Amino acid sequence: MVQKRIKKWPVPAWTIWWFGFGFQLALFLQGHINLLAFITLLATLAGLLCTCAMMIGRPINGLFGLISAVGFIYVNYSAGHFASVLDQFVFVALIDIPLMISWRSWGQNFKSKVRTLSTQGFVITVVSILIAWGVLYELYVLLKDTNPVWDSLVLAIGATASLLCTLHFSNTYTLWLAEDVVNVILWFTANMAGYTQAALPMLVSTILYTATAVYGKFFSVWAKAEQPKPLEQEQAVASQKN
Repeated sequence: MVQKRIKKWPVPAWTIWWFGFGFQLALFLQGHINLLAFITLLATLAGLLCTCAMMIGRPINGLFGLISAVGFIYVNYSAGHFASVLDQFVFVALIDIPLMISWRSWGQNFKSKVRTLSTQGFVITVVSILIAWGVLYELYVLLKDTNPVWDSLVLAIGATASLLCTLHFSNTYTLWLAEDVVNVILWFTANMAGYTQAALPMLVSTILYTATAVYGKFFSVWAKAEQPKPLEQEQAVASQKN
């Protein structure tokens, strides 16, 4: 089943994944090899395969997402990124498990399922994320999160993006792109502070996640939903004439 689902992937998806595979393997072999390093390697490779599948609308990402989430929960917990731990649980509950249950039908007629938030809806979403960020920051300061500013923002954006993905909104990739940028900052600061050996592999992973988000946002089946349909274009021209 897995082999069938990964056949005929476009070149960008495999290019990103094989580059990530080589980079992560090199970091693993050159670093201190222990349980954390091994789990980080497996999680980053499975996670990248998950995001590559998602960016082209393939349902197999539910399986790899679940595998990577288990690893990322361990990695983030060991780093003291407790908000990111919860973000992974949300991802599993809203995306991975539903995808594994409905994988046969999830990707069928995918283009017709994808929709876009209105401008008002998107503004409300952004405001909600900012409010959630403020609340979550105070909470994770109390919980002694090692990086509460960026970690709480990861959760605020990520949980919202997971919900939009479940509902087939193309704006998911706008939020995932934002979350990936925040994750880059999170793991860059973690690497600079040196409080976890997983920081550098996770930093590389989040940079590659950003690449998949860029592809998903601008070049994938998700992006096409944001383009005006012929009927919408005709209606827009008609309204302008009137």
